[in-house]
Amino acid sequence: MAIMNINFTSRCLAMKTSVWVAYPTPTLGEMMQRKDKYDPEKRWPVVYMLHGAGGDGFEWIQRADMEQLCCQYGFIAVMPDAALSCYNDTPYGAKYYTYISEELPAMIEATFHASTDAKDRYIIGYSMGGFGAVKIGLMNPDRYCKIASLSGCMDMAGFINVFENGSIFTIHTSLSDWPDMKDGDNDMLALLDKAAARKAAGKYVPPMYHTIGKQDFIYAFSQEWRKKAQSLGLDFTYTEGDGVHDFSYWNGRIINEIMPFFFGK
Repeated sequence: MAIMNINFTSRCLAMKTSVWVAYPTPTLGEMMQRKDKYDPEKRWPVVYMLHGAGGDGFEWIQRADMEQLCCQYGFIAVMPDAALSCYNDTPYGAKYYTYISEELPAMIEATFHASTDAKDRYIIGYSMGGFGAVKIGLMNPDRYCKIASLSGCMDMAGFINVFENGSIFTIHTSLSDWPDMKDGDNDMLALLDKAAARKAAGKYVPPMYHTIGKQDFIYAFSQEWRKKAQSLGLDFTYTEGDGVHDFSYWNGRIINEIMPFFFGK
């Protein structure tokens, strides 16, 4: 696997930003057998991997087994930095939602041998990134094949009300100023209603996967959303188990559940 860090100026963010890219390459065993993955005609599936609050794209490299995942399943992993934006176009100028959903895929597909077909484009996130992955995936259902959330907070308004005072969020006041917390783009229950209406109209809605540890402090902020997703008859998979809000829980789910969910292997 090749790992690259790309630093470039983003039009949507109006500043330089960083994105990590993991690219599948032949293993030693494959090279010994003369199995070449460098096919100039091949276009690889792409998985956009969104980090959580307080993290960055490099956390996926540090804490998840990206070499095994990329080489075993054959995909390009794209791991952008998104600060504490919750993948929104923030009120103060940085358009992280537009960057992740539009500008970044265009850059990746122009730079790498990445498939431009929606059936080869996936999105996953942990914690804040789980919220972002579901939001971006449901708002752009024609652009993504499947969506996965690892302990995503699906009641951001409730979470902010409980944790904003005395937490890291007090230094990021833009969280309190988010638009559309009710019935809009940041209301995850409303997005489920829109997805159900889209399905009823015979249009494609990406299958979703959500998992969370039962001891996770986010647990309570995903249950109403989970129950509604199940009640609406969407293509929705939910799992839970003993675990807290970290990669000791998420890694097993990524390897054993989400990758097979994405790629059917």
